[in-house]
Amino acid sequence: MTTADWALGVSIGSLCVSVAVFALQFRRWLDEGVKLSMVVMAEAKLIGGAPPDENTYIAITVTNRGTAATTITHMLLYNYPDRLSLFLSKCPRFMRRWFKKRRPATFVVNTVQMPLPHVLEPGRTWRGMAVHTPDVQKMIKGDRLFVGVIGSHSNKALLRRVRAWTPSKDAKAV
Repeated sequence: MTTADWALGVSIGSLCVSVAVFALQFRRWLDEGVKLSMVVMAEAKLIGGAPPDENTYIAITVTNRGTAATTITHMLLYNYPDRLSLFLSKCPRFMRRWFKKRRPATFVVNTVQMPLPHVLEPGRTWRGMAVHTPDVQKMIKGDRLFVGVIGSHSNKALLRRVRAWTPSKDAKAV
């Protein structure tokens, strides 16, 4: 074995090690930061408490599964006028200005139970609720209502569709 073969083997070995280290660092870079997940309950009722509450709520639970803290600043409801506007909302920003009539109706939810802004640390949850009104119920039945949360970590809202719960066809009646 000559020194050139030895040097080539060492170079290939060090290349393999550096590629593996780069891949691990890249994976860690993708996993860092704020990672919010949201669960939506369309028809939540409060049980217990001193004054009985007969209202129905849209309740959300936001969990920070990332490694960095964020501040939740707003809870919003978006109601799209039709399914085409849902599709057009995903278009690039320069194209959206031509579709002004198709913009969603936007509502800011006044959350009294968990006041905003709220600092959401990693591994913690935040809960927000919006009271059902007849107008909100119509929006849910139209299947184009989205609930969103805006945080300080991003310019975009985290959106989830609000769907009315229907039991499966094979469920037994209680």
